[in-house]
Amino acid sequence: MKFQKSIIFSIPALIFGAVLLYFLLWNLYFSFTNWSTSGLVIKFVGLQTYGKILARSDFISTLSRTLLWTLGNFLVCNALGVLFASLIFFLKNQRLKTIYSSLFLYPLAIALSAVAIIWDWIYSKSEGIDYIFRHLGLPSFSWIGSASQALPSLIIITMWVYSGLAAIFYLAAFQNVSSESIESAKLDSAGPFRILRKILLPESKNAFIVSSALLIIFSLRTFTIPYVATGINPNTETSVLYLFNFFDYGYYADAAVVSIIVVVIAIVVVIPYALFGIKRWISA
Repeated sequence: MKFQKSIIFSIPALIFGAVLLYFLLWNLYFSFTNWSTSGLVIKFVGLQTYGKILARSDFISTLSRTLLWTLGNFLVCNALGVLFASLIFFLKNQRLKTIYSSLFLYPLAIALSAVAIIWDWIYSKSEGIDYIFRHLGLPSFSWIGSASQALPSLIIITMWVYSGLAAIFYLAAFQNVSSESIESAKLDSAGPFRILRKILLPESKNAFIVSSALLIIFSLRTFTIPYVATGINPNTETSVLYLFNFFDYGYYADAAVVSIIVVVIAIVVVIPYALFGIKRWISA
């Protein structure tokens, strides 16, 4: 009976997976062709399109930029997630815990296009941070208007959006830790930092796995924030924006190649985390 229920509840996931796999295979097929609006006949060209894309310096720059964006979100959002979750966890007022937990989820509830516009105002020289800096006598910065500062400025935006997500995962993990272990540590005169380092963090590996996997996936598919904030800009172009440009100009095979490369990177990075998490869950 339980097996039958499991099959029934897994049907939607199986259907979704089958549809996703179908389109992924079609995309893979088109990546081995020369399909574009300039060609009258679609021909199978093997790895020729892959070689052409991988030989482009702008693709390598875009891919490096995307991986740097992903690494920044992975490191900083996880660190901020642990920090924010710890601050909330050690609060004694339950109402404040609920309020702060909700606040960290608000950035995720805002459309990314709206987030980009809001931060565009924050970075504005006339109304934003620079306006405050000038009145305080501090040096101002050309945030998204500078070739060297535009990318870090946009990465800060995604960190603001996703660090709260990491915090919620870590907070959930902290709350699942045995209260007896924490009380015993307090009786031994252990402070919050020691409890965090010795008890909470070792029990938060699953939270780290889930948080890291989602942060990597979200970072690799970054599109809306750079597109709305800076448009088509070679200094902030991500792999998905690069793919979009190919598709928009009718180079469908080139776009398919870029998408397959991004998918492969995501699989290579995320699958080990998923397998490790499943292994821990089964052995628990």
